[in-house]
Amino acid sequence: MLNDTRVFEANSQGGGAFGDLPEWDLSDLYASEDAAELQADLTWLKQSCIDFSNDYEGKLAQLNADEMLKAVERYEAIDIIAGRIMSFAGLRYYQLTTDPERAKFMSDMQDKLTEHTTKLVFYGLEFNRLEEEALSKLLAQNAALARYKPVFDRMRAMKPYQLSDEMERFLHDQSVVGAAAWNRLFDETVASLVFTIDGEDLPLEAAANKLSEQDRDTREAAAREIARVLRENTSLFARVHNTLAKEKEIEDRWRKMPTPQTGRHLSNHVEAEVVEALRNAVVAAYPKLSHRYYALKAKWLGLETMQIWDRNAPLPIE
Repeated sequence: MLNDTRVFEANSQGGGAFGDLPEWDLSDLYASEDAAELQADLTWLKQSCIDFSNDYEGKLAQLNADEMLKAVERYEAIDIIAGRIMSFAGLRYYQLTTDPERAKFMSDMQDKLTEHTTKLVFYGLEFNRLEEEALSKLLAQNAALARYKPVFDRMRAMKPYQLSDEMERFLHDQSVVGAAAWNRLFDETVASLVFTIDGEDLPLEAAANKLSEQDRDTREAAAREIARVLRENTSLFARVHNTLAKEKEIEDRWRKMPTPQTGRHLSNHVEAEVVEALRNAVVAAYPKLSHRYYALKAKWLGLETMQIWDRNAPLPIE
């Protein structure tokens, strides 16, 4: 049994197929889910969000450079603590997604942080309403503030797609029962799947590892079993996928984003033309790289035709 500072039971589900896996130690974050430090950070976070809202909502445009720097640093401190809490909850959950206690803990943390940080939604909206000339003057007046310009640039890239303050607060508030909830359902469902290969019950990761076995019959058995189990869950996976796709389409439409990829490009801070050029280069190279590689691999394996379960097969010399 693990102690409080070693919160992850790495080998609790199918770890045997991979040998003894390392176990994560998150004591640099929090000792446990009921650690006094975690409770103190939650209390601090709640009050800090209230104070930040009281001090700055509706007032960002009137701040001088030094005052703006102070606001940015306070927001950053809040963001760091919120990230620390969710890193702990998330890593603890994803090591064993079938554990209902861990799932509840992460859900509770998401709910608390969403509730607390709703008061901060105004910050990005008001910041993006600052005139470019006014912001440039502030940056020129304070070198410490100017260090945050890359962050400001990423924030302001969303300016054309912002909704009303009320709508943005609504989207923030309901996020825990939207995409996040569907993603968690998918993760928990996949983690609970059982694949029986050669009389052994395995989780998906261990079953997929069988696709790299030397023995072709083992690879085929694994591929067919994975396909069978996933096919049995097609309805649920389709519901999750279609719901997430429709939710994204609705939000993109309201934000007037020109393409489904726009939000991702903004998040990645990359131009659409760059991504398109990369995509075209990769597709154009298919015949010279991937097609040629699999033709060579079939020859090396002594096969006339490559099947899906041969794609990850080790070469005979390995």
